Amino acid sequence: MTLTKYNDFKNLNDNELDELILKLKKELLFLRIQKVNFSSLQPHLFRHTKHHLAQLLTYKRQKLNTSKNLRKIRKNKILK
Repeated sequence: MTLTKYNDFKNLNDNELDELILKLKKELLFLRIQKVNFSSLQPHLFRHTKHHLAQLLTYKRQKLNTSKNLRKIRKNKILK
């Protein structure tokens, strides 16, 4: 299993992005529970899940920042 690429989820809308983030957080929780219960655990899944979650959260933050910046830019152009 390879790590996800940043461009793989750039075409997701906000709702799909939020659902995927929630799904990955739940998956991390289940992985932690498996680790505590000594059930069959694949340690590399921690890294892959955390990596994917970090990418999604970064993309969401960038998307939010650009939309706020665009509003500020448009507002300043109207006022001038």
